[in-house]
Formats: sequence, structure tokens, C-alpha cells
Amino acid sequence: MIVLFWPLFVGRKNALQLMFKFLTPLLLLFLIFGAAKLQAQNVLLNSFELQADGADIMISWEIQDEKGVAEYRIFRRFEDQSTLTHVVTLPNNKQSYYTYLDNNIFKQQPKILYYELQIVVNGQIQKFSQSLSHNPTSIQRTWGSIKSMFRD
Repeated sequence: MIVLFWPLFVGRKNALQLMFKFLTPLLLLFLIFGAAKLQAQNVLLNSFELQADGADIMISWEIQDEKGVAEYRIFRRFEDQSTLTHVVTLPNNKQSYYTYLDNNIFKQQPKILYYELQIVVNGQIQKFSQSLSHNPTSIQRTWGSIKSMFRD
């Protein structure tokens, strides 16, 4: 209530000077601690790699600090698709290096594959993308089809 009528008590020029004098340190503290909080939520990704493993794709990534990380989500799309398909969600296992073998791409002709790694940190999602030209042989594609018949 006093803040609303402050200019009436001390004069307009003095009110602005006093407000600036008292609010500047508060603003600086807010900026310092606010920036530190935002910085703590950023994940430092050391590497995010894709490697062809026959007809499959090996996805690997390394995190420098997993503080605040809840889970990792992997999405994939082929070059002729416009939307990403969810592949897997992996929990934070408190290790810095993760791998996942994507073996659900059998019977695909040579294509460019796009992968997106989503890291859920403190309720926010950070996204990292990578692509790979995948050119499995017909034997590898057939073997991938045979393996898929015996999966759960």
C-alpha cells in the first residue's frame, strides 16, 4: 500500500531515486541466482553418435553431469517421413555413457535416418539431433526380418 502512494510522500524525483537505490541490488541478486539456476539445468552432452551395425543402428551418448536428469528418450524418422517415431525411453541409471541398439529398422531400403535424443532435465526437455546414411545389404535386411520374427 505504501509503495503505491510512495511518490506522494517523498516526491516524484526522490521516489525514483530511492526505488532505484533499493531495487538495483535485488535485481542483481535475482539475475545472478536466476542465471545460476538456468545454467544448472543445461546438460553438457560430450558425444551423441550413430553407427551402423549390420542392419541395425547403435546409438550412443555420453553425459558429463547427470544432475537433474530424469530420463532419456530416443526418436527416429526416415528421410521420407515428416514426423518422429518414439523408439525407446531409458531411465537415468547414474552412468555417464549409454548405448541402445535400434533393431527395428529391418526391411528398409537404403535411407538417411534421423535420430533425436531428448533428455528430460528438471521437467524440461533438451533435444539433440544426429543423422546417418544407412545402406544395409539385402542379406542384412533379410537377417533383420528373420530376427524380428523371434522378438518379444
